[in-house]
Amino acid sequence: MFDRLPFAISDLVLWLGVAAMAFGAVTYSNGALSVSAVFTGLPLLLGAAVMKAVELKPVPALVVAGEAVLAAAAEQATEIQKQIKFDITKYSYGADARLDQALEALKLKGRFDADYPRLVGYREELQDGCYTFVLRFDSPKVSYEKWQESYNTKMQTFFGRDVKVEMAQWGKDGVELTLISQRSLQTTA
Repeated sequence: MFDRLPFAISDLVLWLGVAAMAFGAVTYSNGALSVSAVFTGLPLLLGAAVMKAVELKPVPALVVAGEAVLAAAAEQATEIQKQIKFDITKYSYGADARLDQALEALKLKGRFDADYPRLVGYREELQDGCYTFVLRFDSPKVSYEKWQESYNTKMQTFFGRDVKVEMAQWGKDGVELTLISQRSLQTTA
């Protein structure tokens, strides 16, 4: 229900808390209303602060997808690609990092929870007529060699057989993971 709000749920909780506290201040002369507003507003404000502390903002698109790419996505995108895009383009609460469960399954976690590679952006494009979803990670705590090891042992099958996976180093500590839909190739073959 709240997955596609154009703002964070924590902002909504914050403003409800502020409104309740303001109502309590305005109705200070009426003891019962004032107390009930404060006892409503204070937990909302504290809840909003906790939510803000564990909030992951939507990952930005590195390039705005054109109409041809969006048409290819509607026709060729696999369920995995759709789910990843849905998960990274909404506010999330309580996770250590974007795609943390997938990164852990791929053995791409550092020594501590804070050492996950950080997803910094994504882009959608066409590669030889195939819908392609590219994830860009900043990975200073997980070496490129560890990414290559995961690529060689797990990644090829992890995202499903309808997805071809490619990987490239980006900058000093970055990795680009490319998920290429193979659906258009299967329908033409």
